[in-house]
Amino acid sequence: MKTQYNITTGALLLLIVLNTQANSLTITEETSAFDDKNRSSTLFYWTRERIAKAPAIMMIDKKKPSAPKKSSTTALTNEVPMSTKGGSPAPGSNAIHRQAFAEDWEKLETEFGALYIESAQQSNANNEDASANVLAGTSGVYINYDVNTVNALWKILPHKWIGKFTFTTPEGDSSCSATAISNNHIVTAAHCVYDTPSRNAFYTNKAFTPAYRNGNAPYGTFPITSCRVLAAWKNLSGGYSISTWTRHDVAVCNVGTNSIGQTLNAAVGWAGRSWDLPSQQLHFNAGYPANDVNDNFLPNPAQYLRACTAESFQYTTDTLGSGCFYGRGISGGPWLKNYAPAKNQSTVNSVNSGLFIGEHNLYGARFTSRNIKVLCDAEGC
Repeated sequence: MKTQYNITTGALLLLIVLNTQANSLTITEETSAFDDKNRSSTLFYWTRERIAKAPAIMMIDKKKPSAPKKSSTTALTNEVPMSTKGGSPAPGSNAIHRQAFAEDWEKLETEFGALYIESAQQSNANNEDASANVLAGTSGVYINYDVNTVNALWKILPHKWIGKFTFTTPEGDSSCSATAISNNHIVTAAHCVYDTPSRNAFYTNKAFTPAYRNGNAPYGTFPITSCRVLAAWKNLSGGYSISTWTRHDVAVCNVGTNSIGQTLNAAVGWAGRSWDLPSQQLHFNAGYPANDVNDNFLPNPAQYLRACTAESFQYTTDTLGSGCFYGRGISGGPWLKNYAPAKNQSTVNSVNSGLFIGEHNLYGARFTSRNIKVLCDAEGC
């Protein structure tokens, strides 16, 4: 019994030390002020109309992109690839939410939609170095398409894990994308929850609507109770730079219950997470974009889940690039590994951060033990 006690105590002390370290590397907002009144206020505010109209945002790097390059951090890796498993919703979730949000479900199940390919871009310009670098993957090559215009696709895994993330800035309402993860949390981009460096403050009135589709919320809307970003994100200065900002552009948020008292994970399940993987991976990159890479509005902007399938490449230290056609609004959307419709096997391996206007790539943080793991260790996701 004494040996068992010592082992248990040692493990507990190690956990306390790790959590203390994780907390020191992150910034969280005060949660004590979030009560039933605030929950009701957030749910009342985010009507279907407001969610639909919230302007989409994206981080734009105004400098000319440089060629992808190897970093010694990845090239000499002694990291061990890690992952967590996703989860399915509670039994009967669809029936519960179909009854509670009957109007949304009726519209979604009768609306005509068709999966179509918008475009496929293949660019070889300035890509000779990238193709020769085994760590670089492929820049500017992808296929992109609408996802949940198809009736059968909006209510299956992994699509219903992904949703529209809405919030209020000093300038007004805005929207990004996000994904349900474990313990009733979401993962998104830090720039969707925290204003840096202009104010160094969290945005307010944040909410998540999973499986959102053309003004409908089949599982309701979930108020955000608190979010957490890296201290490194808070401490950034100057203008947004993909080379130096993107690796820190990750946030996790705790989510309250929807208007019928259901938790996020019971309603839609959750995605797994993976980190410390090599840069070159095949990703399903999804979200709710309003604009394309040229900053022109898409048809039905930010109303449907859209995706690119592409092979990621290393742009710079802990920063991934991946070919894609989409822009504003896809911020915070997941880069899923092991994507397969109707199967619970996908893991979030990055989230969208920013782009160079006119270049057919998106950029996101390579998930590592220095960003996503630190955040989830501190937050408990």
